[in-house]
Amino acid sequence: MNLVPYAQAIKRKYPEPVCLVTTIDEHGKPNVMTIGWWMLASVHPPMMAVSVARPYYSHGLIQRRREFVICFPGETMVEQVLICGAHSGRDTDKFAAARLTPQPATRVAPPLIAECMAAFECKLVAEVPAGDHTLFVGEVVASHVSEKAERRLFSLGGGKLGGL
Repeated sequence: MNLVPYAQAIKRKYPEPVCLVTTIDEHGKPNVMTIGWWMLASVHPPMMAVSVARPYYSHGLIQRRREFVICFPGETMVEQVLICGAHSGRDTDKFAAARLTPQPATRVAPPLIAECMAAFECKLVAEVPAGDHTLFVGEVVASHVSEKAERRLFSLGGGKLGGL
């Protein structure tokens, strides 16, 4: 192995799974953001975590509402994922802009995304400061899958997305 700058080495992490995280504001308006930084955090009880930059609109919504939904898009959702990643929910209704269908969740207020392959309703159990981000750990309180069969969507690096 050769010693190289972090920015050069991190490019080797791709492909990276992409997901959409839904939140909801105090008036019941849903929001969705695109992220690549998520992980499984526990099996018993089931927990998942997302890493969100502090200035992001969704960061404050997760902190205030203490719940979120992690949704996994399929390879046909490239345009929607790019739209959700390019705008802020502070001034854009990303569900409308990306033509996504909010579907009521069963145990949390933020919605599922009907077009996604799988969704996990999470109740916040921990916040871990991580540099310029916060790692939000949520206990999975309900999980859902779609009947349609397609490949998951991944970031391939350099702003490119594709199914694998």
